[in-house]
Amino acid sequence: MADATADPLDQLIHHLSRLPGIGSRSATRLAYHVVRDETIARDLAEALLAVDEQVGRCSVCCNVSADDPCSICSDPRRDGSIICVVERIQDLQALHRAGEFLGGYHVLEGALSPLDGIGPEQLRISELLARIEDNVEEIILATNATVGGDATALYLS
Repeated sequence: MADATADPLDQLIHHLSRLPGIGSRSATRLAYHVVRDETIARDLAEALLAVDEQVGRCSVCCNVSADDPCSICSDPRRDGSIICVVERIQDLQALHRAGEFLGGYHVLEGALSPLDGIGPEQLRISELLARIEDNVEEIILATNATVGGDATALYLS
């Protein structure tokens, strides 16, 4: 955690650099851009507070949403008897944008990786098993084509 007495600009750089894919140089560029444009800081702060206060997990599919259930799960045109299981929220969003799949989704929030300490207990498998009890006829395993994704698909099957 950044020192409470540290310069606010240094704190901003520190916190931005904690984001994935943002190193210290990128964080510094972003921070100076925020300082240069007076509306960005306030708009960014308001957006971050809104996300913190209003966005949570969908109780059905584990997607992130301001609504529970999310707009995908509450869509009456979707077939709830088919569930597409994905590793990450980004995977769900990519499949949803394609517009071809009209069933439900389930986000595991990762893949099995014993070397990284990620076992079945760290994934949202128990939520998936609870959903299977409710008239699910088909499960599509859409895990990533990686060792972890393949291991997760094998474990689930």
